[in-house]
Formats: sequence, structure tokens, C-alpha cells
Amino acid sequence: MTRRILRKGAAAAAVLVILAALAVPAAAQTQTKPEDMKKLLAEIIGEYTFTMGTETLVVQFIVQDGKLFGAPPGETPEEIKPVADKPLCFDVTVAGDGNYYFLKFVRNDKGVIDKCIMTTQGMDIEGLKTIK
Repeated sequence: MTRRILRKGAAAAAVLVILAALAVPAAAQTQTKPEDMKKLLAEIIGEYTFTMGTETLVVQFIVQDGKLFGAPPGETPEEIKPVADKPLCFDVTVAGDGNYYFLKFVRNDKGVIDKCIMTTQGMDIEGLKTIK
């Protein structure tokens, strides 16, 4: 009986060691290298048109000093920060009005970022990339 318990305990420990070993590479992949972020930002930049009903909002995303910024044309760009452990996700709280925006950029079936889903005040608004 004691041998059976020890075997089960050893088997469980072995499974945990294997799972831990598999988890380490996955955790390492969530950390974005600076050169990867630079490439990602280059893919994101451009002009996106967000449509909700009859209303449209155009947002220009640019890179300044290695950081992503965005704003409608003619307005002061706000820094949009990457969300930890969520690839392609960024967020910003707009200084002027305090509104929070969560942005998720989406790749199409060819692997190209051509869409952004903006979540604010409980609403998801889809934006399509109209100008690179």
C-alpha cells in the first residue's frame, strides 16, 4: 500500500515537473523583446476608421520615440501603452476627459494587422485600417 502511494506521488511529481518545464517557454514568449515591439508598432501605425451606427471616428496611430501614440486628426496624440501578457493589446486613459480605452489590434488571415477593436464604456467598436 505504501509503495502504491509513493508511486502515485512520484508520478504526480513527474507530471508537475513536465508541466512546469512546458510553462517556462510559454512564459518567456509573453515577454516582448524591444526589436519585436518595434516591428509590431511598425505594423500597427496608420489610420483606422471606427464606425458605430451612423457615427464614424478616425484615429491616427503613430510611433514617437519607440512608443505608440494615437488621436483623431488635429488632436494631441496620447501615449497608448501595451497591456502586459496580452499580445496586440494596448490601453490608454485620455488626459482631457479621463475616458479609458482598451485597444486590441487584429491580424487578418494573411497575418496583416488591418483591424482594431476599441472597447470603451462597455462598448466594442470595430475600426478598419484605411491608411498605412
